[in-house]
Amino acid sequence: MQTLVILGNIRAAKALADYLHQHKIESHIQKEEDGFHLMFDESSDIETAKKLITEFAENPNDDKFWTASWNRNEVDDLSSEQTQAEPIISKVWQQTGVFTRVLGGIILAIFIAQLAGYSRFLFLHLGFPENLTQLSFSEIYRLVTPALMHGDATHLVLNLFWWVWLAGQLEKIKGAPWLLNASLFTALAAHLSQYLMVSSSFIGLSGVVYGLLGYAWLAGRLGRLPELKLPSGIIIMMLLWLAVGFAEVLNLRMANWAHLGGLLSGLLIALFEAKWAKKA
Repeated sequence: MQTLVILGNIRAAKALADYLHQHKIESHIQKEEDGFHLMFDESSDIETAKKLITEFAENPNDDKFWTASWNRNEVDDLSSEQTQAEPIISKVWQQTGVFTRVLGGIILAIFIAQLAGYSRFLFLHLGFPENLTQLSFSEIYRLVTPALMHGDATHLVLNLFWWVWLAGQLEKIKGAPWLLNASLFTALAAHLSQYLMVSSSFIGLSGVVYGLLGYAWLAGRLGRLPELKLPSGIIIMMLLWLAVGFAEVLNLRMANWAHLGGLLSGLLIALFEAKWAKKA
């Protein structure tokens, strides 16, 4: 038996092993101190295996690798130690940058302050102004700070998950300054949309999340974001949720225009970047 590749976690090792199996190349996963070894016997087509492994290394998030696991529908007989994949939250957290973590921490701290009885104070100083004509220059920040507050734990957890997972990856790819500017722009577009179409009574990071999602989807379609592969169906799910919100079929209070405004602003960023790249 010989080792051709060592992977850091069992899920990736299993996906690659299943992809090789799909190409009629059998392998065995063995846990060692330095990671998960993919072992091959002497009768294996080593040259083809090496090519497929290189293919996996160049784009491990490609759907075809995970589809291979789904199609095989089989679990290897691994020890409990081998099957202990990294916790999802820990793995996602490791893929984030400093800005993503800091803003996530601020949002969490503000929610704790809300629970501690400071909601009125926070709404007074961070909420969207009731009348833009009376907004002083020193309070211009209130155009974006409603994104830092949340109405309940479910609202908070959902938005923080999307923020850490999506914004964290975008920060790694595009950098913290880009993420800061994109967050400010999408928040402003989302909040102004909700204010102009409904009222100033809204809170939450959802508009920014929709903006980043719209950007990631369109930038990917335009070939501007090859490093980030959105799982199939996410954009459809988010659009369906947006439609459900506008249809008001659920007894939920949602800032639908903020979601739409954020989404459109994210698409606009992706279009602007693509156009700017052509001129450069």
